[in-house]
Amino acid sequence: MKTKPFSPLPLDLWPKQDRAAWLLATQPGDVFSKPGVASKWRPATIRLAEEGYGLYLAWAQANGPLSPDGLPIDRVNEERVSAFIADYAVGRAELTVATTVRGVAYVLRATHPPEGLSWLTKFVHRLMNSAKPAKSKADRMATVAELIDLGVSLMKRGRDDLEKGHCSGAQCFRDGLMIAALAMRPLRRRNFAALQIGKTFLPDCEHYRVSFKGKETKTGRGIEFDYPPSVSAPFAFYLSEARPVLLKRSNTPDDGFLWVGRRGRAMDGEEITQRIGNVTRRQLGRRVSPHLFRDCVATDIAIHDPKHIGIVKSVLGHATLASSQKYYNQATSFEAARRHQSIIAALRGAT
Repeated sequence: MKTKPFSPLPLDLWPKQDRAAWLLATQPGDVFSKPGVASKWRPATIRLAEEGYGLYLAWAQANGPLSPDGLPIDRVNEERVSAFIADYAVGRAELTVATTVRGVAYVLRATHPPEGLSWLTKFVHRLMNSAKPAKSKADRMATVAELIDLGVSLMKRGRDDLEKGHCSGAQCFRDGLMIAALAMRPLRRRNFAALQIGKTFLPDCEHYRVSFKGKETKTGRGIEFDYPPSVSAPFAFYLSEARPVLLKRSNTPDDGFLWVGRRGRAMDGEEITQRIGNVTRRQLGRRVSPHLFRDCVATDIAIHDPKHIGIVKSVLGHATLASSQKYYNQATSFEAARRHQSIIAALRGAT
């Protein structure tokens, strides 16, 4: 079925009341005012909320003039949401529709705290849980061995190009190292992008350690592990040879973030996702996003080491910690990571 065209209403064209309420909700606040509800949301979350609500406003405007005195919460009711979904869903995946409606719910929660419209929030949760993506996740997955082999291949190609004097080799080497590092330890995108030399990414002789405090992670649980020795030499080469080449493209001071983009600046989560997705699609014939790496790792463990499926929580950082279990769980995390690396080594040796 042909997709029905929709374009979101830009923020600067939102009705005055809506725009003012949303901008207030996203303000960090100061000594005279409290921070807005959405002030600490990730940029991607804010962008998706603005886009979802902008699509809804554009649809509402096309179906009748918007009252300039109305508030966001006055523009949404069950009848309108049902009608919007009926129009917007034509030719679109269920997950796309659910994500858009979630954006509407997020804007209402931020502009009319604490709940916005509770019925809409509950409806969106059901919609997201039942939604199916346009393409099956299984069709986009890869084995850990495939991902690591791709990373090794790209690093070799990048190193060869750099030795020949081709600056493009730095980007190729970086792509390969990102893919291999994610396959070996699938950090969440936010933490992967936040790796900063000397702070969260710690070179220690020939070892490279990652360390995040609980307040810096999604689950509130600290992350600490060493990358396996197999990537020590690649990390050393990247830091001494490839990364400096990438930094030359920027006139700004080096802020120490590990992953540097083509313009010599730190790569954010979205840029990393886009880059890895493009590279895997080109090299493997399917787009494997950084988040999907986590599913690939968990699936490999389930298939090849089912007796130790419990390590998935530690490898992916899903476990919830109690303060009294701090040292026990830290040991479990290190053991899980070591066992995971042994599985990878066995898989690569068998290919």
